[in-house]
Amino acid sequence: MQKVAVIGSGTMGSGIAYVTARAGLPTGLYDVFPEQLAKAHAYHDKLLNRGVEKERLTQADADAVGARILYTGDLAAALSGVDLVVEAAPENIELKKKLFGQIEEHVSDEAILGSNTSSLPITEIATAVQKRDRVVGIHFFNPAPVMKLIEIIQAIETSEATVQAMVEFAKGVGKEPVVVKDFPGFVTTRVGLMLVSEAIFALQEGVAERDALDKAMKLGYNLPMGPLALADLIGLDVVLHVLDALYANYKDGRYRAPILLRKMVQAGHLGRKEGKGFYEYP
Repeated sequence: MQKVAVIGSGTMGSGIAYVTARAGLPTGLYDVFPEQLAKAHAYHDKLLNRGVEKERLTQADADAVGARILYTGDLAAALSGVDLVVEAAPENIELKKKLFGQIEEHVSDEAILGSNTSSLPITEIATAVQKRDRVVGIHFFNPAPVMKLIEIIQAIETSEATVQAMVEFAKGVGKEPVVVKDFPGFVTTRVGLMLVSEAIFALQEGVAERDALDKAMKLGYNLPMGPLALADLIGLDVVLHVLDALYANYKDGRYRAPILLRKMVQAGHLGRKEGKGFYEYP
């Protein structure tokens, strides 16, 4: 890979763009919202300044990383000459399919088209393009600059060459790849959200108080944070959306969302990003 485009500059997109630029790849970061691009730019500056302060980067290195990122609202400019596209738009299947159709118009036949979706079917997203063997899931984890895993999802028509190219890409940007098949929720979302969901059910039923529940799971299973704190970090609206998507796909009661979670989302208590979820964040 010589050049990358990231489509969507939210939490995940901005993190992914930082990872690729830090690895030496010129990166076009596209978003339709200028204020979101400005927020991503400020986030990158903060990461780079912190790296210099902690002597993990020289000022020259930090300046070089920043210079590799093109912040743009022009899709064609972001996609010009890229070898890999990583779509990081909101978790809406129709939006992603529309974007993939637009992306294909601006890239070469050899460019790989990846989606950072955590739950939506790559096989369905691929139906929006003509050359489906180059469509793949590239699931980074939040925060992307820190988390080591990339879940690579092989759809029905994804070629082995595409998968292997993504394995090498993941290693090249300092991540650890795991290849999985295209089932709803893949591995990490499907298994991880069952832990989060069951913790919310336990809280809803009064089995334990919030702090005791998270403490028990942290100490008992050596987790870096409890499942309720993790839900806040992910975003309660995202957790609810993914659980609803899993339930719609599998038609299995295991994936039903807790009423408590649904009520909190209705109230706007979405976790860290809104300052209040299961915990409060000043």
